[in-house]
Amino acid sequence: MNIAIVDIGSNAIKYKIFDRNNMELKDYYREPLRLGRDVFTNGYLSDYNCEKLYSLLNRYKDIFEEQGITTTHFIATSALRDAKNNNNIIEELKDQGIDVKVISGDIEASLLKNYDFTHETEAIIDIGGGSVEICVKQGDSYIAKSFQLGAVRLLSYSQAEQTEAFKDLGAWLGQFSSIESLVGLGGNLRALMQANEISSEFDTKLFDSYVQKYNSLSNDQLINEFNIPEDRIDIIPNALNIYSYIIKETKAKVISNSFWSISDGLAQKLIQEEF
Repeated sequence: MNIAIVDIGSNAIKYKIFDRNNMELKDYYREPLRLGRDVFTNGYLSDYNCEKLYSLLNRYKDIFEEQGITTTHFIATSALRDAKNNNNIIEELKDQGIDVKVISGDIEASLLKNYDFTHETEAIIDIGGGSVEICVKQGDSYIAKSFQLGAVRLLSYSQAEQTEAFKDLGAWLGQFSSIESLVGLGGNLRALMQANEISSEFDTKLFDSYVQKYNSLSNDQLINEFNIPEDRIDIIPNALNIYSYIIKETKAKVISNSFWSISDGLAQKLIQEEF
């Protein structure tokens, strides 16, 4: 029996289908739809993007029904969390047979605790379009927090707002004396690694030089030679700046990338009947 999780994010709408028995990933799909552009600039989701969202989620629902998947969960994060018209959107989707659950930043961060940590001291970092979630493992303790510092959100921030947001992140990271390893989730760090032909964990001392090489490449090179999604091109530099800041604040030695996501964490919790 399979379970489907839809992640309604700020820059894309993704789904993952898992085998409920062994958590094996059976299918993954990502559709670029930047809800955060509206929300973080104007405070609400436009009628145009509402219709695109409804159409896309109904297409996903049809796919799941065709595959006989009866356990489906539609989870919304930062963009819908902040949209002033989110209640209307959720009610309209409910009328269409789609039940969307908007989760808080704290719940989003807590899902990172389900990651399979490999170091004694390690931080899992999820830089989304609207927020950044971090979970730090130190021995047997786990501390997680969400920050309003997403890569799309930064496009609408003033310099003063950016400075304040980074200050909040730095103050929180200051409680950790040392973090051995960082794991970045998702496509932003993966893009840096693809452009530098890195396939595994690497020394953080090399991070800024890899960023320099990435920034020297044209958009055409990034898209055509390194398969970087075109819709990510303008936000990846913001995400890399956040990673660079976290590396300097934590003095972490190594960093790696994982395809694991909050969808995996949510699926695990649902299967364990803890969510």
